[in-house]
Amino acid sequence: MAGQRGVCVQEDRFKGHVCRHTRKVNTMSYMRGATDDLLLDVTFGQLLDDTAARWPDREAFVFKKTGSRVTFADIQEHTTRLAAGLKAIGTARGDVVAWLFGHRPEWIYLYFAVAKLGAIALPLQEERVGRSVETMNYFLNKAGVKVLIMADKSETQPADEKTSFLETLFPEIKTADPGMLKIERIPTLTSIIVLADGATGTGAYTMEEVQRLGNDESLLAEVRTLQDQLSCRDTFMLGFTSGSTGLPKCAELTTYALHNNTRVIGKVIGMPNEGTALYPYLTFRFAVIYPFTAGCTLVVPASSSPSSVEMLEILQEEKCKAIGVLYLKECHGLLHDPHLGDYDLSSLDRVLVTGNVTPKSLVDHAAKVLPNAKMFVGYGGTEFIFLTSTSAEKVAEGRGSTVGKLLEHAEMQLVDTDGRVVPLGHEGEVYVRAYSLFNGYRGDEEKTSKAMTADGWYKTGDVGVLDEEGVLKLFGRVSVVGVPDPASVEEICACVILKEGQTADSQEMTKFCAEIGLVPIEMPGYFLFMDEFPMTLTRRKVDRKKLRLIAMEKLGLKEEA
Repeated sequence: MAGQRGVCVQEDRFKGHVCRHTRKVNTMSYMRGATDDLLLDVTFGQLLDDTAARWPDREAFVFKKTGSRVTFADIQEHTTRLAAGLKAIGTARGDVVAWLFGHRPEWIYLYFAVAKLGAIALPLQEERVGRSVETMNYFLNKAGVKVLIMADKSETQPADEKTSFLETLFPEIKTADPGMLKIERIPTLTSIIVLADGATGTGAYTMEEVQRLGNDESLLAEVRTLQDQLSCRDTFMLGFTSGSTGLPKCAELTTYALHNNTRVIGKVIGMPNEGTALYPYLTFRFAVIYPFTAGCTLVVPASSSPSSVEMLEILQEEKCKAIGVLYLKECHGLLHDPHLGDYDLSSLDRVLVTGNVTPKSLVDHAAKVLPNAKMFVGYGGTEFIFLTSTSAEKVAEGRGSTVGKLLEHAEMQLVDTDGRVVPLGHEGEVYVRAYSLFNGYRGDEEKTSKAMTADGWYKTGDVGVLDEEGVLKLFGRVSVVGVPDPASVEEICACVILKEGQTADSQEMTKFCAEIGLVPIEMPGYFLFMDEFPMTLTRRKVDRKKLRLIAMEKLGLKEEA
């Protein structure tokens, strides 16, 4: 890299020291993001207190489920009391607190209460856990959960079912005292808290009881004193991967990563600094702090999986200026909803789309039906959050997905199978090194080591091409194939080679995928059973292009015109 002009400085996340790097070589697939804005060292407890002091009476969230309009001062008051209550039942710094319930203010109170204790948050997704005892047990054990908060009834529980999901999961609560649970299959779990209107008559606390315990002045003082001892570099949140290559892995993320990444992506897409924005899913936990970084009010639907009509109604009623995040399938559904024209969406200014390839046809359609709104696409992952973004108008025709330019304070390189950086315009696996990288997979040093290089690069498993303008285009995963689909443009097709003597069908594979926790947007739409995979000339890896063509032929699919 000798002879280049310009030097930029950035912390090496994994080495723990500052080193100097020259700017990108124009002929190779390596990029370093700008470093114009400083990254902030702030804990979420500090962020809450500072924002509440600045805008005490400004609305931070609107929860349609409960009709609550919550100010920053409200969050601060409830959060501090809840943190003290959690401390009263034995929650300490480093303990894991998990919760499983829908769109309610308590979701946000817990988020910041856990942060104020220096504990670790695990927001669970009901669509992933479903009604599976096995999946729930796996998540709780893998994370080492000490405290679990649940609704008394799940959103997916049938109305005529008398036994709650909570009692199905933990029959021990019928006889245990609150805070004294002993569950052999989940040894770390000692306390369960229930979101219930009254006493449960079981060995679980109610949220009201825990908040009442938090009125103790000595505990409140301890929580306030603790703030100066916490670090934003400690693990704050756990997130499970999709498990597409096996059991889901548990990634550890820091406040430093979450806070600064939300600031960066919010700046790029232009999240409003006042007014309202629709945030369809709290389970997209990476950017729930938009109100604290941008200043807008997030409006949260009643349903955890809102329909197009529910979102359209909110956009009109609340005069939302933005949609903070929208998965591609929901975006397609909203833009093609037959009632779209019945709503006044003139306030809508920008939309961030993620979760899959964004086709040019959808971008063109969005320009017709929402001419005042600017659409952005974002690319990221559980282990590194958002990495690139671009305005959707720059999405190009043809195969693959244009996901934009590298965000600030990050490095990216595309490498071949030997780990060597490929020239611009050549396919390679995307490697990432940034402040937003995860701390590692919880309890899986071997998998962490396998996912990382010795010099701190994370191997994403995504295959792409970087052009001379620094724009990244993705073509899929190293181990999966996308096939044409009208709604998503590319649907996931799982190609399977069964072991000798074994049999399976698509129904069985779908059930297996649900059991290992794949969310709906990650569920393969097709399963193909094959005797062998086509290989590249070197015979060292699967030829994904040929495999895609074979899959399309077997399924009778054609590229969209």
